[in-house]
Amino acid sequence: MPKATVDFTAAGRVAKRAELKSVRVIEVSAKCDPQIAAPLEPTVNLECSVALQEANTLQIACNCHFAAHTTQAQVAQAEIKYLIIYEIQGTEPLAPGDVAEFATSNGTLNAWPFLREFLYGLTSKMGYPAYVLPTFHFVPKPLEKKESMEKSKPQAELTKSEPKA
Repeated sequence: MPKATVDFTAAGRVAKRAELKSVRVIEVSAKCDPQIAAPLEPTVNLECSVALQEANTLQIACNCHFAAHTTQAQVAQAEIKYLIIYEIQGTEPLAPGDVAEFATSNGTLNAWPFLREFLYGLTSKMGYPAYVLPTFHFVPKPLEKKESMEKSKPQAELTKSEPKA
């Protein structure tokens, strides 16, 4: 199953200010070997990153590499590039690390259904069984040591005041 590790807190700081405006296919390249018609063993790799960040606009580039193999050879491949555009509310600057986490999480989240539809149609048109892209899973990034130590302390210990002399 495809998955990515994400800092949801960081991505959330951007997500609460972002509004999805468009998802566009900006580049496609695909080919297949029509001589081989065996069951496919596909692999999909999607990577999303910041393409452009301006005052009220954030553009995320999502690059997908699809390859399908049989037990004998690679029979199909495709490169699909999406550009996802968000409008950003407010004037406060966004932290670069937060934007990178948002690009990974929300870029993937918003591109995935479009990619699923594209690959389903593409493999079918190539003469193979239509490929259904599986669900994408996000895994929370582990907390850093300092954060995890703070979270593991009992609440009473965190609010305890210093003894008075």
